[in-house]
Amino acid sequence: MVSLALAVGGSGGADAAPTALLGKTYSSTAVTGSPIPGGGPLVVSFPDVGHISLSAGCNRHLGVVEYSGSTLRISMLASTRMACPGARAGADDWVATFTRAPLNWYAVGHALVLSGPTNQVLLARSAM
Repeated sequence: MVSLALAVGGSGGADAAPTALLGKTYSSTAVTGSPIPGGGPLVVSFPDVGHISLSAGCNRHLGVVEYSGSTLRISMLASTRMACPGARAGADDWVATFTRAPLNWYAVGHALVLSGPTNQVLLARSAM
């Protein structure tokens, strides 16, 4: 798998995570591995310390995020329960699979990379 992290460099850290990501929203620009059903994009927000919000084109998922160095663990995901037609129907399963294992994260400038066992996602900070 080609590493998107090489394109943006940098790395996260336990102390840097809350301040580097807090209050920011990112939208996917590239995905390696399994594509997002329906085309996404994956939108990831860090609304406050210890919380994360994700959507891949269907339901919105809210959960707890914990940082340890360049690793983040997402747990206790709760989601809206909207029925999504067509290919987007698989977007929620994609999010669940992607966030099941701890993710490595790297941020620099307006870019964020999230890497899991089978996927790597490059995201760009969204204008607010």
